[in-house]
Amino acid sequence: MMDALEFLKEHRRMCDSHLNCDGCPLMNAPCLSSDWSEISDKALRDIVLAVTLWSKDNPPVTNEMKFREVFGDNAVNSVLAVHMSDIKRWLAEPYKERE
Repeated sequence: MMDALEFLKEHRRMCDSHLNCDGCPLMNAPCLSSDWSEISDKALRDIVLAVTLWSKDNPPVTNEMKFREVFGDNAVNSVLAVHMSDIKRWLAEPYKERE
């Protein structure tokens, strides 16, 4: 189980990813933005469970992950494998169609 700070960060990340609560896992449950005194203990447990499950299914996307997707694993493991001309060419072309 995640600690309180990690939970609050993940809850904020989850809220940020669902504008206007569209598709939010907490849509049918009380949200933490409401009055906490009105939320039952069971509802709090459900909120923690929903945020934990969402967090596992939606890991944060890092710059390294994006770089690996565009340029491949070799470019991350060896900076010398990435040349400026390659970067310009790769950025100009749709990267999903590359070898």
